[in-house]
Amino acid sequence: MKDTPIPAKIILNLADKLNNGEIFIGLSGTLYQQRLIFGEPRELRKNNGKLELIVIFLDKKSFENWLTHSCVIEYWEKIFDKYLIEKPLTLQENDVIIKVEDIFNCSCETLDFLLLYGRRYGFSNELNCSNCSGNISYSKVPLEIKIEQWQKHYQRIYRNWLDSGILEASALKQLKNYKNGKLNVEGQKIRKELSEHFKVEVYLEYFVEEPDIEKTCVICGDKGIDSGLKRPGKICKKCHTVFDYCEK
Repeated sequence: MKDTPIPAKIILNLADKLNNGEIFIGLSGTLYQQRLIFGEPRELRKNNGKLELIVIFLDKKSFENWLTHSCVIEYWEKIFDKYLIEKPLTLQENDVIIKVEDIFNCSCETLDFLLLYGRRYGFSNELNCSNCSGNISYSKVPLEIKIEQWQKHYQRIYRNWLDSGILEASALKQLKNYKNGKLNVEGQKIRKELSEHFKVEVYLEYFVEEPDIEKTCVICGDKGIDSGLKRPGKICKKCHTVFDYCEK
């Protein structure tokens, strides 16, 4: 049937096998924002000079024609030509149980403010409405705002810390470098761009090791004001941060 979701594997055959392939991290975000696939894939696997991206296309048309989509051509065609031996291959996956994430999307006519979180586990998007707590779909975010790339960067650093391996100390340093660390500077840039696009305030949650006992803004130490939410309980209007996750 035409409208049946199609699980597929996108194969990117790198011209330089030593290339880490990070240039293609944002590809899944483009496909999702243009409503070609369900959700955003959480992994881009490298295998012997090839990158493999597992996706679920919305329908047969999306599966067959994603390479000719105007935004894919605009943002990716030159990159494909430069970094790949050939055009991406799209192979339908067989015997796959399709499970589309059940995400509650915001449908509010007006927005009060938005909450931006760094991605930790990857089960849902991390941009939420303060009114309904619903997810703000990335399809509503312009491609110029690199939210997907930042989320993936955050997730890699967070998992390095969570794994408690040799990268734990380095990851923790990056997560807690609130003012000057690349990860958090990127997050602040994304926050400002989202605020300008949606014309509302956007508040960013910074990493802390014990969020339930964090009672002040990690940037300025201010006690903040009541957020109007159950969790997080406080916002700092000066630094655009959220904190205080203690149950009310």
